[in-house]
Amino acid sequence: MPVNNLVRDMNFEIRTNTFRLALGLFFILILSLLLLFDDHQAIPIIAQSSDENKDKKEDKNYGGLTTIKTKINLNSIDIKNHDQLKLVSYLNGEGKTSYIDLKESKNKTNLKDNSLTVNLKFNKSNDISQVMFDDEYYVCGYVIPDKLTVANTKSNLTLYDCDEGNIGLTSTDKDSVKLFYTLKKFSESNILYKTNSQSSTKEDPKEVKLIIDVPIHDNKKINDMYVVAMIKGEYQIKKIDAQNEIEKGDKKSSGERLSIPFTFDRKTELGPIEQGDMFFGCVTSDEFPGKNSDCEKRIITDLSKTDQPICPRYDTYCK
Repeated sequence: MPVNNLVRDMNFEIRTNTFRLALGLFFILILSLLLLFDDHQAIPIIAQSSDENKDKKEDKNYGGLTTIKTKINLNSIDIKNHDQLKLVSYLNGEGKTSYIDLKESKNKTNLKDNSLTVNLKFNKSNDISQVMFDDEYYVCGYVIPDKLTVANTKSNLTLYDCDEGNIGLTSTDKDSVKLFYTLKKFSESNILYKTNSQSSTKEDPKEVKLIIDVPIHDNKKINDMYVVAMIKGEYQIKKIDAQNEIEKGDKKSSGERLSIPFTFDRKTELGPIEQGDMFFGCVTSDEFPGKNSDCEKRIITDLSKTDQPICPRYDTYCK
């Protein structure tokens, strides 16, 4: 083969291989750009969807909790003769009952001031309302005596203390109360109990009836609310359709005020309900002007007249 023909064939093969290499690189470049373009398009969509869901959760407080830090003064409690402490609490339509073993909780005690701290957690939101600033709540503690010393407690009421709090203005995530630092409520209850126990009473009811009056004069079109009554560590919560209550034509309920009855068995795990026992009434709805939750407390002075109403919210009638 002539030299010129050989050189020409080699040049042609080199050009062909170069063209194929360039074409291959071109396709690789195009494919890379397509993949890069697709990735950049997908990332913002996923991130935006995630952020939007996060904002919705924060707005509605889904999954959020409010913690009530409850500090208990153990110096006021005779732990030697008492087994447990029963904590009963309410916030935003939710009631809680907790039991604390006083003798086994020594390792959790703050030795500096002989106190015990319990964190009570409540859901921020429900189907009727959500926790807001200045909402009222209560936490009550009842000391449960040893079984061997129950017979010796008849001369006194069950030792208790209650604190009615308001969610602070800085955060709906937490608030704090103290129990058994002063025993003014128990002292008042016990004096009334001792005074009445010394005098004979003809009536010994098996049930205790409580009436919670809820003024609605400032929103007569209100629909749903939670109403709670609590006495001696026992509580009941009712979900009330306000318009239905008005339509039923109950003599005690009207367009100005709803009257919600509660009936409790007089026997409780803390002993029978007695004159001097404190009870709470609370109401919750985000349709109320101002705060969503209001509470009020009172001491029973007469077991035969416990159907006297208590008003968590105030108007010209409920003072």
